[in-house]
Amino acid sequence: MARIKIDIPEKWLFTCSLEVRVTDLNYGNHLANDKILSYAQEARIQFLLSRGRSELDFFGTSLIQGDAAIQYKSEGFLANQIEIRIGVMDVGSSSYDFVYDMYNKTTDKPLALVKTRMVCFNYDTRRVTKIPEAFIALVGLI
Repeated sequence: MARIKIDIPEKWLFTCSLEVRVTDLNYGNHLANDKILSYAQEARIQFLLSRGRSELDFFGTSLIQGDAAIQYKSEGFLANQIEIRIGVMDVGSSSYDFVYDMYNKTTDKPLALVKTRMVCFNYDTRRVTKIPEAFIALVGLI
């Protein structure tokens, strides 16, 4: 079976850091696989907040996650410092990908590469909406 392939964006838009908490560990005493998506969400929220936005206030619309893919690269352990860079790729008319490069600064190793497909969505009408031009301008695509 082919491995998931996640392309790297041409530029990174935002960087943040998280510390592995005891509640992030699994029975193997390392970072649980499901926490990687939680880290991606936390980084995404921090990015949006840094731009004065949120998933529910996204330039006049909202965001909903359409899919996700993860390439695990190495283990993470309690108190490790994880640096997360975020970029945008594959912009369509109503959706785009956030790509998250997670690097374990403590072990000096790549931790994971993650992609989430974000869909612009109106929660009142329950319909997909067009990507706001303000977002396209913000990420430097026009």
